[in-house]
Amino acid sequence: QHGSRVERNTNERSSNSFLRAMLKSVALLSCLVRLTTALAPGDCAFVGIYGDQDDFALVLMEDNEGETLYLTEEFPRDNHFQVSKFAAAKSDVSSAKRGSVLRKADFDTDSSSFVAPTALTVFSGSAESPTALCSINLEAQPGTVARKLSEEVSVVMLGLTETAQYAGSTSGSKDQLLEDISNPGNWLREGHRKLAEFSIAKGDNMTETESTTMKLNMTMTDTTT
Repeated sequence: QHGSRVERNTNERSSNSFLRAMLKSVALLSCLVRLTTALAPGDCAFVGIYGDQDDFALVLMEDNEGETLYLTEEFPRDNHFQVSKFAAAKSDVSSAKRGSVLRKADFDTDSSSFVAPTALTVFSGSAESPTALCSINLEAQPGTVARKLSEEVSVVMLGLTETAQYAGSTSGSKDQLLEDISNPGNWLREGHRKLAEFSIAKGDNMTETESTTMKLNMTMTDTTT
């Protein structure tokens, strides 16, 4: 009888050890999955459109860990997003960090590409199965419509305009910045811009920010009034 109890206790300890090892393995796997998570809708946002210079600017809200991004003039509507023409980002964009500001020069385009667009969208995946990450619409009525599309896509609706740039806060949490960027009241329609990078908090910890800043040195006249 004593031997049976010893054997039972030994089996229980072995089972508990195995269970703890399995839980640790699952936790480690979860961490690895989080570390290699692909960019998701809302992980970028347009912060400038410069029709007079045939250029644009967008900011990454999360690190890009090897993913290829694409640019198109298509705009996702009513959960339907179909891509015909597009341009891939250059190879160095696949390792761009959160807060990085990308421009037209960061995509494989030529002088005839994306001239006077009415909309721009950055997507991941493929043209056959695209996942829209962020968009800017230059023909719809302006309004605060951030992340109203499927899967929390970041959208800026500015109305009819050729040149505009975000002039609000460039430091804070991802959600705060997306909210500010989506508000047309934080955009100016004329001016000279000098863009560097945003400072975006990691999660909710405001002390763990990327050591980057975006500076807007401008002399502007706001023509929205």
